[in-house]
Amino acid sequence: MFTIEQKPVPNHGTRGSHRPIAIVNHVTIGARGSVINTFSRPGGNSSHFLVCRDGAIIQFVDMTRRAHTNGYVRDPKSPLVRQMGAVNANYYTVTIEHEGYEEHGLEGDLTEEQFTATCWLHKWIQTEVERLYAVRIPLNSHQVIAHNQIDSKKGTCPGTKFPWTRLYAELSRADTMTLAEYEEDVQYRKSDISLAADAYAFLSRMKGLQARLEHPVDSAEAKRKILLMLPVMAQLGLQKEPTVENILERIEEVGTAAMSNGQWKAEGLRKLNIGVSHAKNMGLIA
Repeated sequence: MFTIEQKPVPNHGTRGSHRPIAIVNHVTIGARGSVINTFSRPGGNSSHFLVCRDGAIIQFVDMTRRAHTNGYVRDPKSPLVRQMGAVNANYYTVTIEHEGYEEHGLEGDLTEEQFTATCWLHKWIQTEVERLYAVRIPLNSHQVIAHNQIDSKKGTCPGTKFPWTRLYAELSRADTMTLAEYEEDVQYRKSDISLAADAYAFLSRMKGLQARLEHPVDSAEAKRKILLMLPVMAQLGLQKEPTVENILERIEEVGTAAMSNGQWKAEGLRKLNIGVSHAKNMGLIA
C-alpha cells in the first residue's frame, strides 16, 4: 500500500539490551530537503522515519538501531518514560518525524495524505517490532506519545495542531487488525463509496449545526463548531467574508456541486473531502 524509501544516515547507535516499546511522534522545523540534509551530516540528529506532506515515507535509521532525535528526558509527562527513569528514551523508542514546518505556522497540521500514511506507518512499525523482537507495542496513548511527553522543555512538539484525537481513534481500529486487514480497510475507506458516506455525514452535521443557530442555549456552541472549519474554507473556494453564514453557504454549494442527478461525482467528492478530513480532525464527525 505504501512504500518506504530508504535514505540511510550515519547518525545512530546501538539499542544495547533495550527493545522498542513505544512510538514517538515529532514535527520538523523545515521541509523534507532540509530534514534530509540535517540527518545526513555526520554527528548530527536523526529519526527512524519521516512522513512527508504528500504522504511519502522515508526511513533513515534501521529499527534495530537507536536514532538520536528524542534528546533529553526532562520532567517527562509520559508515565512510561517516568517508569523508565534515567534511561535515554532513544534506546527504547521508534521515532517518526512529520514534515510540519513548526517555525512556519503549520504546527503539526497534517495533510490527509500524511495522516493516512502515518497511521499505516504506526501499524507497520507495530508489526515489524513484533516480528523482530517478539514485543507488541499497543497503539494507544500510553505507548504512542509526543516528543514533549519525554522532554517538557520541547514546547508542543509535534505541534498544537497535531490530530491526536483522530490519530488515537484510527489507531484503535488498526490495533485490532493485522497489517493486511488494516490495509484493505484503508483502501475501502479511500474508495468513492466510503467517501460518499463521509460526505453525507459531513453535510448532515453542518445542517444540524445550522439548525442549532436558532436555539437560545445551543447557538453559541454551534457557532464555535462551525468556525472550526475556517482553516480550510479558502481551499473550498470561500471568497466572501468568513462569517458563520457564509461558511455554511459555501459548504452547501460545494455539496450541491458534488452531486448530479442524485449521484455523487468523483471530482466533487475529492474536493468535499477536504472539508470532511478537517471536520474529522476537529472532532466534528467520526
